[in-house]
Amino acid sequence: MKRVSHEPGYVLHHYDWSESSLILEIFTRQYGRVALVAKGAKRPSSSFRPVLLPLQPLRLSWGGTGEIRTLKGAEWGGGLVMPSGEALLSGYYANELLLRLLAREDPHQRLFDSYAALVHVLASQAGELVVGPALRAFELLLLRATGHLPALGLETATL
Repeated sequence: MKRVSHEPGYVLHHYDWSESSLILEIFTRQYGRVALVAKGAKRPSSSFRPVLLPLQPLRLSWGGTGEIRTLKGAEWGGGLVMPSGEALLSGYYANELLLRLLAREDPHQRLFDSYAALVHVLASQAGELVVGPALRAFELLLLRATGHLPALGLETATL
């Protein structure tokens, strides 16, 4: 059984798995996108319930060898306010891009750092003048890291 402790990460999305459990899609620095099951996370008394929020820095611990590992611990990384309004929608958009473009367990440390910086900008409530450029920069880095960015210095008609 592989065990990981105190790995920095973010919740990208969660799905109901059973009456009391969730399946989480998380993005971590060393392991990339990972699927975890949080057993009992929907119970009112669960220690996971107030912590497993999107766009919040976390320290995650998990174990297991299958495609979906078992979450053992989650601690809030602190320091950020939950974005609201347009910033929140931009954060959900960035999460959706990561879900669609990243393969599981394909680490991208530079992309993780860029995502963390974007989340920090979104939480700062700086307004659209700052959020827009930060989101565009993240999109470009994501497209480059996943191999989807075409050569922007060439024209197809004239090369």
